[in-house]
Amino acid sequence: MAYRNIGPFRGGRVTTVEGLPNDIFTYYMGATGGGVWKTTDGGDNWNNISDGYFNTTGIGDITVAPSDHNIIYVGTGESPIRGVKTSHGDGMYKSLDAGKTWKHIGLSKTRHIGGVYVHPKNPDIVYVAAQGNPWGKDEHRGLYLSKDGGKSWEKILNVSEDSGIVDMTVSENDPNFMMVTSWQFQRKPWALSSGGPESKVFKTTDGGKTWKTISKGLPALKGKMGIDISPANPNIVYMAIEAKEREGGVYRSDDAGESFRQTSNDATTFARPWYYMHIIADPNDEDEVWVMNSQAMKSIDGGKTFTGMRGTHVDHHDMWINPNNSDIMINANDGGAAVTYNGGTSWSSIYNQPTGQFYRALTDNGHPYRVYSGQQDNSTIAIDSRVMDNGIGEMHWDIMRAGESSTVALDPNNPRFVYSTYFASNFVEWDRDIDNTRMVRPYPERISGEQPKNLKLRANWNGPVIVSPHNPNVIYYGSQYVMKSTDRGVTWKTISEDLTRNNKEHQGKGGGPITNEQITAESYNNLFNIEESPLQEGVVWVGSDCGLVHVTQDGGVTWSNVTPKDLPEAIINVIEPSPHDASTAYIAVAGYKLNNFTPMIYKTSDYGVSWKKITDGLPGDTFARSVREDPDRKGLLYAGTETGMFVSFNDGEQWLSLQNNLPEVPITDLRVKRKDLVVTTQGRAIWILDDLTPLHQVNEKTAMADHFLYKPRDTHAELSVAYSIDGGYGQNPPKGVQINYVNNKAVDESTHMGLEILDSTGHIIHSEYTNEKRIGCDTLVKPQLKKTPGAHRFTWNMKIGRFDCLKELYTTNRDLSAYDAPPGTYKVRFKVGEQEQVEEFKITIDPRIKSSVENVEAAYIERDGISKSIYRAAGEMSSGVRSLRKVKQQLRFLLQESDLTDVKTKGRELDKKLDNWIAKILQKEMRTYQSNYMFEARLLIKFKDFLNRIGKGNLPVSQGVRNVSKDYLDQWNVLKSELEEIRTKDISEFNGLLERTELPMLYMPQ
Repeated sequence: MAYRNIGPFRGGRVTTVEGLPNDIFTYYMGATGGGVWKTTDGGDNWNNISDGYFNTTGIGDITVAPSDHNIIYVGTGESPIRGVKTSHGDGMYKSLDAGKTWKHIGLSKTRHIGGVYVHPKNPDIVYVAAQGNPWGKDEHRGLYLSKDGGKSWEKILNVSEDSGIVDMTVSENDPNFMMVTSWQFQRKPWALSSGGPESKVFKTTDGGKTWKTISKGLPALKGKMGIDISPANPNIVYMAIEAKEREGGVYRSDDAGESFRQTSNDATTFARPWYYMHIIADPNDEDEVWVMNSQAMKSIDGGKTFTGMRGTHVDHHDMWINPNNSDIMINANDGGAAVTYNGGTSWSSIYNQPTGQFYRALTDNGHPYRVYSGQQDNSTIAIDSRVMDNGIGEMHWDIMRAGESSTVALDPNNPRFVYSTYFASNFVEWDRDIDNTRMVRPYPERISGEQPKNLKLRANWNGPVIVSPHNPNVIYYGSQYVMKSTDRGVTWKTISEDLTRNNKEHQGKGGGPITNEQITAESYNNLFNIEESPLQEGVVWVGSDCGLVHVTQDGGVTWSNVTPKDLPEAIINVIEPSPHDASTAYIAVAGYKLNNFTPMIYKTSDYGVSWKKITDGLPGDTFARSVREDPDRKGLLYAGTETGMFVSFNDGEQWLSLQNNLPEVPITDLRVKRKDLVVTTQGRAIWILDDLTPLHQVNEKTAMADHFLYKPRDTHAELSVAYSIDGGYGQNPPKGVQINYVNNKAVDESTHMGLEILDSTGHIIHSEYTNEKRIGCDTLVKPQLKKTPGAHRFTWNMKIGRFDCLKELYTTNRDLSAYDAPPGTYKVRFKVGEQEQVEEFKITIDPRIKSSVENVEAAYIERDGISKSIYRAAGEMSSGVRSLRKVKQQLRFLLQESDLTDVKTKGRELDKKLDNWIAKILQKEMRTYQSNYMFEARLLIKFKDFLNRIGKGNLPVSQGVRNVSKDYLDQWNVLKSELEEIRTKDISEFNGLLERTELPMLYMPQ
């Protein structure tokens, strides 16, 4: 069982990039949750190089050793720490082979690393700027040094448990001259604190042995600060400083950092400073400097004036400038990483990076079903779960006209009206059919910049909204109250009291002591999740961002506080009402914002009267974000955590890993849809685990059996696509019927294995056996049966029969599959030695074609009859060709051995007649696929082509198909008669001639 990435392939947040001065095509980027990526073609293609090695995938900094580009150091845990969508790291990683393999080298408790510096001549000397844990006091903050390549570390600068090192710069001329900035910073769910007396500037000239604090010319109260020593002139040092009012902005030193003066108070250089503030001095021009903010701000006059560059996306975090040519750069922003070779006039694409951070998942009931989710720093999308094209691309997703932090609600049977909440209390309805978006907020007062306690309706960054599964006209929305609308949001009724803790002390300003932040990410005491039981209308569950759970069983007339008694204050991230029992529900609780990283999943079976914590088997240091119950098997649970996927077969009593091939990435939400598991991630876009039926069947029997065949999932007959070269990078599910089996122990090499597909009459229509010697065209088909221990999957392409292995057929198209298996009931028979198992499954009719073709069932039956006739005739043709070719071999021998004139003359005449007949069946010039466009096709190739053309969704059977079928069969009947005449007359007459000689007679197989 393997996950597939459906995309979207549009970049997510990247906060660190790195390049190589003498290789203008190779670059590295670090995604926030997505790991480390590398391109060797200037950004045309990106490949992840950290999968399988990194335990956490939020990346803080990437540094390539200047003296050996095979050595790369990576610090994990991003530097611009958001209140949402930020993932912690686990220290340092190192590669000795340019990213092919990695090793963890310590500092695992630093959690967030702002910078890594490697000595220009000695790659074993490494400095690491550790910001530390943003959610609480942390003794692991500070500046670290390793002199042995990461084997051991020494903290060489410590400020306090509240202040870590956020930025670091080293002189290009003297690696002992270094400056760093500390950042006094902490987050709470309701506010961020940035700045204070422990936000400082430090300088060393002896490689960190001694430090002095720099304050001359700088503001007294400082927050987050970026710093860079100009590579073009080490006496010039630039800083971007968060400070009060007119003191914030860009500062410059002309005396190697001893003193500074403000050069710009441009607000665009220090707006929302906690998120930006990296400053980069051009390596070739001492007066050119960049400040990363919403735009990449560039100055060419020594930091006095700035001009903004949007680039490929807004919100910029890092830039690497090639020291050999300043026009060559790579930029990191909230849309990904992009390369320019012309100073920013044009950039490489960000639509080739599946690094998006997604929020809640939702699906509709379309065919294929679509996945709806909001992407951080981008838009909300609806993306197809599978497509007819080769891959899922931009043409297969729609933008929902809603913002990044969207929670989506819709009627899954008719998703015309899509409701989305997102930051700053935005709440909209998007009309898909006319592409109109209208506001449906119950009380549309201004939110941004306002203190939550002063608002009539508070709102979370991820406000909850649902459409009732029982009545699509009913919408539930959550502020601090549950509100209900039955007229598409024109009017609202409040149906609950305040269901939060309503602590006014936690509803004030969202930031300080320097900069306020009020865009609802720091809004607190809000409802966070609303779910209605899919089984019982009016049973509505509500969870808050401050750890309260409420339920109503009467549609909101009365509410009960059913918060688990031992639950600490935390986010009720997901409530999952059971699809099997209305009194049962599950909750996934995330406590990370209050410095609690333990997993918390609870279950109730009595409407919340009592709860049971169900976390056995989950890692104790990774919090849970989502929990879902499989609608096809009661008690089969899926959990998504900050570091991976888990499954429980016994209602949460024990959890097991379900990571498989899914990258190490935070899991933000899960949905089970048509026996698929949909997974949204925080840094690797959206994934689907197709076909959960093996998990539905896991039990003691499967565990005890040496070999076990799972009942396959019913599969729709395929539809058609006439011609398409479009598509994208997103992966489609495998085509055909997926047959799963498990070998709990290895199959001995001498033991035969076999798998057979049987139709409703019991005839074998497809098979594979391990004991049969693979010859001829069998070698063109990759064997699937495996004898190794473990779970395996066999794919049947839903085709009946194979064309004969004739060179003229397989050289033009190696797929010799004959025709489509019609909808109906089939069986799979699995054999291991004397053991045999049989399971039944169906090929079903896709609902889309049912709505398109009248009486499509009869159409399938008619086409199957035509296909059988054509295939039967094709088999007769192939047999005729092979028989005549055997006769020709005998003739060749006779003509070589005989000196009789009449035998030679008649033999050559017969040989020519055989060639002429074969030439009507096969075109001997068919040597490559391109030959199809160069030479006239003969009848057997026409038959093969015809079966391919009328297959899949080519229904109903047209009169033209009937006519061609009749004409082709009529042509074959003529040739069939000619073949019979060759056998009964021409060969017989020649054998009569041979009877008068001592030569053997010709034999023609029947």
